[in-house]
Amino acid sequence: MKIINIANTISFFRLFSVPIILLMILDDRLEIAFWVFLFACFTDIFDGLLARKLKIVTEFGKILDPISDKILIFSVLITLSYKNFIEWPIVVIIVLRDFIILLGAVFSILLKKRINYSPLKIGKITFFFQTIFIGMLLCNYANFFDIEILIKYFGLFIIYLTFISGIFYLIRWLKDLVVNL
Repeated sequence: MKIINIANTISFFRLFSVPIILLMILDDRLEIAFWVFLFACFTDIFDGLLARKLKIVTEFGKILDPISDKILIFSVLITLSYKNFIEWPIVVIIVLRDFIILLGAVFSILLKKRINYSPLKIGKITFFFQTIFIGMLLCNYANFFDIEILIKYFGLFIIYLTFISGIFYLIRWLKDLVVNL
């Protein structure tokens, strides 16, 4: 099976869109950043669907897709925070959750324990709402709509959802570790 196929190419497009989005945010061209971010989010939907539909799922794609997602979300959030469009604590909570999940995976590998690395449904839901939140931030600060009050409440929802999904991952991994002792 080939490593580079149409689904993985789409994931690469998402990855390569990140520097464009960051440059547009830093240059205060948030309208363009919004549209490129929206395009990047749609590529996340299509790469997985295409891979499954065409039966071209690869081990490389299983790694590339979530890495592309994390690079997109983390870098845009950090840049938005740098520009004071989002508070640091929200960014820290989102990044810290995934860092803890990564540490759990590394820890299990070091202990030579089998754990389930597949994404949980709540993790996918969390990622979806995080992308909605970033889209809302870009939309608001690009002056498409004034949704500042909505952003504040949605930000609280994102913090809660991110925290809860992190707990679900920890519970699953702790169960896996106990079962494999």
